[in-house]
This record gives sequence, structure tokens and C-alpha cells, in this order.
Amino acid sequence: MDRVDTGMNWLSRAAMLVMLVLIIIQVFTRYILNDPIEGVIGATELYLMPIIVFGSLGYLEMYDGHVRVGIVFDALPEGLRAGFNVVLRLVAAVFFALICYGASREALKAWDFGYRTSGDIDAPLVTTLVIAPIGCVLIVLRLLMNAAGDVQFLRGASDRTG
Repeated sequence: MDRVDTGMNWLSRAAMLVMLVLIIIQVFTRYILNDPIEGVIGATELYLMPIIVFGSLGYLEMYDGHVRVGIVFDALPEGLRAGFNVVLRLVAAVFFALICYGASREALKAWDFGYRTSGDIDAPLVTTLVIAPIGCVLIVLRLLMNAAGDVQFLRGASDRTG
């Protein structure tokens, strides 16, 4: 799972680099050559931004980098903190599983009806709609793995004290 999350993070980084290069080229061709290239905005909003967001979620959770109220959370005893982590991670896993379910339904609907993107890029809409469910599945798996690790920590702590 670490390799998958790391690979998706590298994909997110590559998408960010591609987006940067495309936008620089777009600005150059628009303001210097007065002939902007087409498709940059469409590629950015349909593919690159979703890859950046959903591709890095699992990696960020792998390193426990998501936002939390540190002043309160860090003041708790280790055992209580691990217990809260289990609950919070399970709630987050359910939340992302629901997002995955809804996004998957939309992707399947786009596939069934043959929906296509509008604007500069003409492609099947499903090609962009599958990005969110893939990222959500990965973060759900990572959240469940981290929750299991917290449960093991709690078991070990109870063995040490009991």
C-alpha cells in the first residue's frame, strides 16, 4: 500500500508540473505570440487538478499530514489520542466511501449514456469522473490500515499496563 500511495503522489506531482508547464506555455502564447493554444484550461480542470487532489490524499494520510486541532489533540494522553484516531479514521473512511460510491455512480452513468466533456477537449466524460473514486478507494484503504495500526497500539498499551 505504501508503494501505491507513493506512486499516486508522484503522479500528482507530475500532474502539477505538467499543469505549471502548460500554463506557462499558455501565457507565453497568449501574450507574446498573440495566439493561445487551446485545451489548457480544459486539461487543467478536467484531469490535472483532480489528479493532484485525489492522487495525494492517501499519501498525506500515510504520513498523518491531514489537518487537525493540534493544541487540543496533542495535549491528550497517548492512549486516548489513539482511541480518538481510530474513531476519526473510521468516520473519515465512511465519509470517503460515500464519496466514492456517489462518484462511481456518476462515472457509470456517464459511461452508460456516453456523455462527453464540453469545451476545448472532446473526450468521454468517464475519463475524468473515474479519478475521484480511485483516489477515494485509496484513502479509504489507507484510513482503515492506519485505524488498524492504532487498534494494535491500543492493544499493546493495554497489555503493557494490564
